[in-house]
Amino acid sequence: MTQQPADELSANAPPANELPANDVQMHLLQQRLQQAVLDAVHAVPARQVLLALSGGLDSMVLLHLLANLRQKAGFCLKVAHVHHGLQAQADEWAAFCQAQAAILQVDFQLCRVQLADPARNIEQQARTLRYQALAELLTPDTVLMTAHHADDQLETVLLALKRGSGLHGLAAIAAQKPVAGTQLVRPLLSFSRTELEQYAQAQQLAFVTDPSNQDDSFDRNFLRQHVLPLLQQRFPAISQTTARSCQLLQQSLEYQQQQLATELTQVLRHDQLDLTRLAQLDNPARDLLLRHFLSRYDLTPSAEQTREFVQCFLLAKTDAQPQLQWGDWQLRRFDGLLYLLDQKAQQQAAQPPAEGALLMPELPLNWQHWQFLWNCDAKTPDATWSSLPLAVPLAAQLRLTTGQLNQRFAAAGNAHSKALKDWCKQWKVPPWRRGSMPFIIAGQQNTVVAVPGFASHCTAAQAVSWLHFKAEV
Repeated sequence: MTQQPADELSANAPPANELPANDVQMHLLQQRLQQAVLDAVHAVPARQVLLALSGGLDSMVLLHLLANLRQKAGFCLKVAHVHHGLQAQADEWAAFCQAQAAILQVDFQLCRVQLADPARNIEQQARTLRYQALAELLTPDTVLMTAHHADDQLETVLLALKRGSGLHGLAAIAAQKPVAGTQLVRPLLSFSRTELEQYAQAQQLAFVTDPSNQDDSFDRNFLRQHVLPLLQQRFPAISQTTARSCQLLQQSLEYQQQQLATELTQVLRHDQLDLTRLAQLDNPARDLLLRHFLSRYDLTPSAEQTREFVQCFLLAKTDAQPQLQWGDWQLRRFDGLLYLLDQKAQQQAAQPPAEGALLMPELPLNWQHWQFLWNCDAKTPDATWSSLPLAVPLAAQLRLTTGQLNQRFAAAGNAHSKALKDWCKQWKVPPWRRGSMPFIIAGQQNTVVAVPGFASHCTAAQAVSWLHFKAEV
């Protein structure tokens, strides 16, 4: 830990014309920093500010600025420290942050997170968990602030160039973006690390230093230690000019996203991507709309992955059932639509047919990834449930099963029955869902009387009982 003595917050600084000449520059820097923070607070009116506090130089500078301005700007300040447990000093850093918050009389929240797989992409996992933990603390009248600065922006742009990123990657770190029903704001993006160091030294701020920042096996640390010093020596203002470029790119990106959101509605069917309509578009519209749709699932395909997608999904035969695995997501095609299966959906698709389960009147049943309730009340337990009428008395036997798709079923209004596998085709049920799709069998005759989510054997007027159900999300 690098720690310098912390001081009490100073009173309002004197006017610049009353300062010694050597202090004028620092006074102007302090004014610029304070104005940037005030502008950020006023841009997203909120009664509370939650600062993500690591204890490092940049977040301690922002804490000091916010603490000084909270009364003037009229907001309540809170801080949160996310404890990843990745460093031996993690407990010390948490204690340091808590102590600094106490000195400034700021509410403090400690969030502990644990990486699922410390051997795989530590930085990405830690970042994801960090924002998830912070999101849980947010309310609609709370704005989240982080202390990213211009050097962070320059590093991010260089990393994006290394990856061959497009506009989204090169726009780098957004000064403001929506998160968890509110806004994430970064007021220090136009200030270099050197400026923050100058401010911290003048204010005698305490901060901690993460020793892993010296490990240049990480790309960002390599840039920070070996590349940025050379660039800044040759081009002293490169961090600030890169920050300005990113602001311009963010504006272009925001406009593009608005246009794509409008155009995307033309290639959607049932809120899913219609691959037939997408294939009719020329580039770059086709690839841009594809990436915009996938961004809903936090997927950012590379140029190579985009070409792979086009080959598998847009150029394959219409009766083919291609699939791709991108990270935790599985992409599949059926009936001209793109389906994205998360890990839970993939597990459900891989489940073998289940043994039957009896439904008992008035007794809730949790079965597979479903919940069921069978009674005489047409009203659902709550708005999240659905219902189907049954011409089956509660004294009869009712059971659930899956997989037996050769069973025949006559839906209400149909004079003739047909096999469930044929109903699945008519209902356009994707093949990977059919094996785990539940259906209801009544009596000893093994008569299929309902398929939850699709149809019943009778109308509501013919019902003598009701089946209520919902699938777990």
